[in-house]
Parts: sequence; C-alpha cells; structure tokens
Amino acid sequence: MLWEIIFIVIGFILLVKGADLLVKAASSIAKKFGLSEMLIGLTIVAIGTSLPEIFVTISSAVDGHSDLIIGNAIGSCICNFLLVIGITSLVKPVKFDKRIVKRHLPIAIAVMALLLLLGNTSKIENYPTITRWQGAILILCTIAYIIYTIYEERQIKNAKLDAEIVKEVKTKENYPVKSIIIYMILGIIGLKFGSDFVVDNSVSIAATLGLSEKLIGMTIIAVGTALPEIITGIIAARKDETDLLLGNVSGSNILNLCLLIGIGAVIHPLVFSTDFNISIIILIAVTIFLQAIATVNKESKLDKSKGILLIIVYVIYILSMI
Repeated sequence: MLWEIIFIVIGFILLVKGADLLVKAASSIAKKFGLSEMLIGLTIVAIGTSLPEIFVTISSAVDGHSDLIIGNAIGSCICNFLLVIGITSLVKPVKFDKRIVKRHLPIAIAVMALLLLLGNTSKIENYPTITRWQGAILILCTIAYIIYTIYEERQIKNAKLDAEIVKEVKTKENYPVKSIIIYMILGIIGLKFGSDFVVDNSVSIAATLGLSEKLIGMTIIAVGTALPEIITGIIAARKDETDLLLGNVSGSNILNLCLLIGIGAVIHPLVFSTDFNISIIILIAVTIFLQAIATVNKESKLDKSKGILLIIVYVIYILSMI
C-alpha cells in the first residue's frame, strides 16, 4: 500500500502543477485577446483550479466509478467553503464581495437544489441515477453560468460601479506564443497522468482497506484536488487580495457540481447514493451560513475566529464520514 500512497502524492503534485501551467497559458491568451482581469479571475481561474477535479472525473467515468465522481464533486465544494476559506482567513481576514454574496452564492444554492432534484428523480435498475440527458442539463447550466458572468461584467463596466465592490484580480501573465503552447501541453500531460495516478491508486487503497469509493472521493481525493484553491487562497491572502476569493470559490463550486457531474454522467450514467443527499444539504447549510455572515457583518469580513470555526466544522464533517 506504500507505493499506492506514493503514487497518489505524485498524482496530486502533477495535478496542481498541471493546473497551474494551464491557468498561466489561459490567462496569457485572455490578456492577448483583451479580456478583463476580473473576468479572467471569475471564469478562467475558476475553471483552471477545477481542472484537477475535471480530469479525475473523466478518468473515473471511463472506469465507471460513480461514487468517486459525485463524492469528489460534493467533497471538493465542502472543502472549498470550509477548509479553503477557513485556512485563508487564518492568514488574513477574508473580504466579502457584495456582488458575490447577493448573486453568485444564491446561484450556487440553486445549483445544489437542482442536483438534489436530478439525483432523486431518475432510476436505472431501481438505483437513483443521474442520466446522460440530466448530465447534459448540468453542462448547459455551466455554459449559462459562464455567459451570465460575462454579461454581468459588461453591466458592471457600463454602470461603472464602485471600484471597492468590483476589485479586479491582478493577472500579469503575458507569455510568448511558444511558451503558451509548451505550458498547455505540459499542463495537459500533468493533469492526465496525475488524475490516473490518483484515481487508480485511491481505488486500490479503498479495496485493500475495505473503504467505500464514496468515502475516498469525499475525503482524500476532494482535499487533494482542492489544493489549487487552497494555494490560491493563501497567495491571495498574502497579497491582501482576498475580496474575490469567495467569488473564485463559489465559481469553482458551481463548476464542480455542474461540469464535473455533468461530464461524468454524459460519459457514463452515475448512480446517486442516497447518502449524497445529506452531504448536499450540509453544503447548502454552509453556503447559507457564509451568506448570513456576510450580510450581518458590517465590515463584510470573515476573521480568524470564524475561520477556525469553519475548519472545526470541516474536521467534524470528515470524522462523521469516517
């Protein structure tokens, strides 16, 4: 089992580095086409930090591991809202972007409710299943969310809202074309092999220890694939740019639930364990809690004490899963 653990660690390293290279390439392309830094932060960076989960999803779907796919998607979202924001707040208080709180968090809650609905309405061989056409609906929701984000940005530009409310992400990547191509190729290779290492060896460990793939997906793989978000959050805190962290995290969560499960279901219908209902309800409760903190808190900040609370809740959640 030692070798499996070593290969999982190598897989996570490849996932993080591969995602980093692809984000650099994508950000540079976006800059060359004149896209704004805010749009890059809410779309390209959000997609980029979700790339590890996407590649794990594709590898899992091809091999028919439904529990790994759904468990990873939901587990990563819970990890983002509790662990990522909690750890970041220990470095520097996390600022809440009012636009994210009023618009994007409610969208995230709506997506969670939609997943609950889809996961409990269709059955294949008497098992609750997210079918291919339901997966297509989730992918369409992803596209709609990205289009809405672009539309929202144009509205903000036209309205010329307060710069404090719409602070942009500072993206300095502007690499030559050759470097962009090399970064993209290396990034894809890293993500491909990294996802294979993580999935194959996690399944092997689960079989050896008698653990369920659902538990592995919602804990080990969820935390591992959330490493880009954790690293991004810490870096943002050190640069005092935490005000869009909640936006990037909520954007990543929406993509996780829609795109990951959508892609997985289109490749292979996903059996939806009833245990996932409880985790989604917990995720909705956590999202509402964050929204309440942002609404009640006059300074619109999540300080260290609340961050510690989020981390404690996450630890309790993991222990309850085990």
